Amino acid sequence: MRLIIEGRLADGDNDMVEHGEGVLAVVDRPDSCLAELGLTLAEGRSLLAKVQTELISKQVEWWLSGQTHCQSCGAALIHKDSRSTVLRTVYGKVTVNSPRLWSCACQGAAQTPRRVVHPLSKTLTRRVTSELEYLQARWAAHLVVSQ
Repeated sequence: MRLIIEGRLADGDNDMVEHGEGVLAVVDRPDSCLAELGLTLAEGRSLLAKVQTELISKQVEWWLSGQTHCQSCGAALIHKDSRSTVLRTVYGKVTVNSPRLWSCACQGAAQTPRRVVHPLSKTLTRRVTSELEYLQARWAAHLVVSQ
């Protein structure tokens, strides 16, 4: 038996699936024995980590698409380069692409050189999901109480 787990991101009325994407996991159970019933812990964690990575990557990509224009004049910002940013989650670390953009000419004075803007780094200052922070605080509280 083979279980293929796919994921699709829906945006309004249409499903967005790019070629080659969508398959998150393939679980093979070659015989019909009940000794390996369900998912193993490793398979479950791997599946959740892949779902988390795909979801965060697409959320960041969608959010960044709205950050490529100047907030004041609406002009398109010029792409300088990209760096990677690591976000820590309950299911592991997720690396996302973080573009660096040149600020708009309308933002600076005549003698001031243009600066580089990091929209993602500016928004994700802690680089930790709120759920992971909550669990870390809860675990720390249990450690203090038990001593």
